[in-house]
Parts: sequence; structure tokens; C-alpha cells
Amino acid sequence: MAEQFKKIYIPATEFVRAWEKEVYELTNLDYFIYLLMNSVADILEHDFFPNQHNVNEEFLLDKDEITSLSFLIGDSVQLFFEKNCFGVCPLSCPTQLNKKISTDELLSMGKLPENLQLGARTCSSKEDCLKYDLLNFVLIDAIIDFYHFDLRLTADEDDAFLQNLIHFINNHIIGLIKNEGHKFLLYPQENASALFENLLSSEDTEWNEFDPWDENDFDPDEPDELWKIPSADLFTAIEEFKALQNSATLPSLTTLELFGKFITAYIGALSVEDLTRDDLEEFLSVVLPTELASEDGIDFTKEMETFKSFLTYVDYQYETSLVEIFEELNTDDTLTDLVRTFAITQKFHKMHSYVEFQISSARNDPSLIEGFFEITGMQGSRYFVEDIHLNDKYLVDLSALNTDEIHAGDIFNMSMIADQKGWRTAWVECVFPQKSKFYLL
Repeated sequence: MAEQFKKIYIPATEFVRAWEKEVYELTNLDYFIYLLMNSVADILEHDFFPNQHNVNEEFLLDKDEITSLSFLIGDSVQLFFEKNCFGVCPLSCPTQLNKKISTDELLSMGKLPENLQLGARTCSSKEDCLKYDLLNFVLIDAIIDFYHFDLRLTADEDDAFLQNLIHFINNHIIGLIKNEGHKFLLYPQENASALFENLLSSEDTEWNEFDPWDENDFDPDEPDELWKIPSADLFTAIEEFKALQNSATLPSLTTLELFGKFITAYIGALSVEDLTRDDLEEFLSVVLPTELASEDGIDFTKEMETFKSFLTYVDYQYETSLVEIFEELNTDDTLTDLVRTFAITQKFHKMHSYVEFQISSARNDPSLIEGFFEITGMQGSRYFVEDIHLNDKYLVDLSALNTDEIHAGDIFNMSMIADQKGWRTAWVECVFPQKSKFYLL
């Protein structure tokens, strides 16, 4: 099927590497998403953008940007399919597009009424429902975020050009599901390693014109960017800071080691001069609590003190202003909320065993759902939560956390199950402060 594309925008080798799976773990759903990414990129470059006239040039994408957008869309569709279409939703829309849908089927989904924003005209068939969901829960956010955060442009979903782009991609994805995807989506979890092995063995490197992940790609005509220039500044700074510590009272350096990994793995910047407020905020509010959630004996306050000492050292040695950023995060309660929510995570993990959860009946409960849920309100002893990716809303019993420190806006990475009394927590992986939402979306 890969032959249908005029060229391969995202090679199978790069897809597999980005997907962080072994080849033997890849599924039919993964294969469909690989096809979707390349198909969307192909039709955008050859059919959509060449026909855009009288449009602000800033909104017109080049080949590299098209590839990046297509990867983002594929990644978002994958998450939506896994969590919704092949997860909590019983409708099986991707494999039953031509079937009609009844109000009873919608209500059987078990969502609160405000989730059912589909009138009879807009949701008479499962194709209509899938188009609606992809539009409102995947494509609008993915495309607006790409223009806003990746291209740094002011993007409004009501913009006529962006509306046209969003609907064009939505229609193309539905057509791809109809014409090419049905046999893969019918058994989404079936192993597809043979399909990928065939791609990998026959992949022609001459088509690999763009590699969005390979930092070693070198174009002699392209100006060097700072992050592409090998530099050990960050690691040098960490090692120098460690060497200055008193060996008898050496503080925990866990946070520093995680910070080094975060910068190289996610940001790509090795030089301390390249670090920004967003980098520090994302690391402190998302990466750090996620990585430390399962660690025993972590004193989060001391970790923050050590990290601030490191930033102070870097400022002195490299003439940066990282401590100023750190203090700003402290002033606007980012760090206060971080310490509070991490304490909730620690308390839950001390009281509950992840191993016991894995072997419990709750792990295989048919009602089990997982995701990132934001606290939006309270009713008695229960909390209203909203899935930050799917926008589904639930009323949940959080008494298993045994805490009064839950605030509106807190985000729980958790598993929930439903019984006759309603929804309740089965496992809480990590609790994040509200400002983490920007980086979790």
C-alpha cells in the first residue's frame, strides 16, 4: 500500500523509532497510522496547498512543515482511536461507517448528557459521528496547536483558511478509512510486524527526503542551528556542579540526571544558553513528577533546593538567568502546586501497591478507562473530572486518595472503573498541577 504515495514523507524506519516500539510489537492500528501520516502529507503537498490562493503566506506550509503536521495528526488520531474508538466507546464507528446510529446507542456510551452534542442531523450514521469526533476532538486542536506553538502564528479555528484545511483533512481521513483502512482497523490490535518488516526491508532511502528526528542529518547549504552543533555544556555543568559538592553531604542528584536526559531527548538543546522558561516549566511540572512518581524515599523539597543550587551555579558560570525563571515559577505558585500535587501522588503510592492493582479484578474490569482527568468541581464527597484529551466528563469517588489537598484544576493520570455506586479510582499514576495541562495536551 505504500506504493500509492508519490513519495514517502515519514519512512518506516523513522516511524518505528518515533513510535518507541519494537517491530514485533507493532499492530494493524500502527500500520494504518503510518499510512495515514504519509497519505495526509502527500495530499496536502500535491492537492491542497497548490490550490490555495489569496492566503496569508505565513499559513502556507513547506514540505518539512507538512511532514511535521502530518505526524502530529497521525499521533493524535492514534491516541483517539486507542482511547475512544477501540477503548471506551462501544460504537465501532471506524469499521461500521455505513451503519445508522440510534439515540439508544449514544446513551449506551455511558457519558454525561453534555457529551452528547450530536443532533439527529449531524449523527444519523456512524460515519457522521466519527467525522464529528475527529473534527472536534482531534483535528481542530492538533492543527490550531501546530500553527500556534510550532509556527508561532496567531491561529483561530474560525479562520476561513484553517476551517478549509481542517475539513479537507477530516474528509481525507474518512475516505482513507473507507478505501484502505477497514481491513486494518477491523482487527486493530492484530500483530503487523510482517507488514513493517516488509517495508523496512524494501524501503528505498532515496525517498527519505526529510527526516524530522535525525539530528545527524546535515545539509551543507542549510545554516547551522545551535542545537545541531555538538556541545557538552550541559553535561559539563552537571559534572562540574557534582564535583563541587561535599562528598560527605552530597545531595540527591536524581533531578539533575533527569534534567539532562529531558533536554537531550525532548528539547534537543545541549547548551545551557538555549534553555527557556517553557523548558524549565515543562520539566518541573510534567517530566519530573512523572519520573519520580514511583520512586521511594524522594524528598521533593530537597530535590528542588538542589536543582535551584545547580541553576545558581550555571548562572554564575555561563551568565544565564535560570534562577530568575525558577523564582518566577515559585512566585506564580507553579512550584508550590507542584510540591502539593506530588505529595498527593506519594501518599497514594505509599498506601496502594501497583503490583496489587495489576493482579486485581479492577485491572480487567470491562468498564476500566485510563487517561488524564482534570478536576472541574465537587458534589458532596465526589469530584467532577474531565478527560483533557477527549473532553468526556465523569463524577468520580476519589476517597481512595485520602486527602483534602485536591484543588480545582489538578490533573490526575489515573485508571477508573464503574460499579453500581458510580465511578471510582482504581489506580493513580501521578497528579499534576493545573499548569501542566499546556504540556500534557
